[in-house]
Amino acid sequence: MSRIDRSKMNIKKKGFRFDPFRPSSKDELSLQQADLDPDTELIAFERNGQRRVLILREMMYHHICQGELAGEPYLVTF
Repeated sequence: MSRIDRSKMNIKKKGFRFDPFRPSSKDELSLQQADLDPDTELIAFERNGQRRVLILREMMYHHICQGELAGEPYLVTF
């Protein structure tokens, strides 16, 4: 018996259920400014000395984050 719900397999036909997360410069805060709980799980990445941190629970909702870092596009999936 398959545990796959075949009614949700029409991604190409129906499109994505959630819009990708596209952070902008207005969304940027330092970790200190964000005042996160110490147990908050994060995804961190770096390119050419510039860093980005995503909150794991946000990524669990969006599944896709795309933007630009150090002048180059990026795509993070979860």
